[in-house]
Amino acid sequence: MSCFSRQQTLRGLEMYLSLVAIETFADSKTRDTSAGGIVISVLLHVLLVFALIALARPFRIDEPVEDVIDLELVPAPAIQPSAPDAAVPPLQAPAKPAIPDTRAPVEKPAVPEQPAMQKATTMLSAGVLADPRSKQTREALPTLEIATRLEQICNLEAMAQVAKWDSNYKPDRVVAYAMADTKVKSGIISADGAAMRSEGNWYNLVFRCGISPQTQKVESFEFSVGSLIPRDQWSEHNLTPVH
Repeated sequence: MSCFSRQQTLRGLEMYLSLVAIETFADSKTRDTSAGGIVISVLLHVLLVFALIALARPFRIDEPVEDVIDLELVPAPAIQPSAPDAAVPPLQAPAKPAIPDTRAPVEKPAVPEQPAMQKATTMLSAGVLADPRSKQTREALPTLEIATRLEQICNLEAMAQVAKWDSNYKPDRVVAYAMADTKVKSGIISADGAAMRSEGNWYNLVFRCGISPQTQKVESFEFSVGSLIPRDQWSEHNLTPVH
């Protein structure tokens, strides 16, 4: 049934109901007051109400019945106020790559390690000078100035102490200033660059010699024998071979 036909039917029913109402309720004095008339009137009104309900519902036989889909309505999230833009740091120039140093490392000359100092308990130079075989040395010392004389006595003490300490050494000469100048402080002669000759070879030597200018005798002594001095360095430091 089309929408136009349904509307015409509804209008007709509405007109019919109006006529029934006029006929039923217009003149209450002349209306049939019997119980049967009242029942028939009520039934007619009920049938008319059902007919109106049926006609009000759209109905199509040729259209398929669609499945009902339940939709869950999700409220839209509240719009948050946008945060102020963060300060953009200024652009920096890219760092230049480091240029590798291709130069060969400068090798420092190796400093020879010096063994621990050996401290003498008995002074030996006075006994060496008293020996008859040291007559020439004993007679030459008084001819030297005092500073050189004291240094030569310390050299003699060094040779005697090294020979006693290790019999593998046969020292016959010591140069206190060979590799570095000597230093004198508070009666102590310090020779950090001395050299000792033994059986034709020169060795590094360090010693501390405490000597009294008055008595010209050694009172304390300590020493350390180092490594061999290369032959090509002998002339540079005035180290003479055996003669």
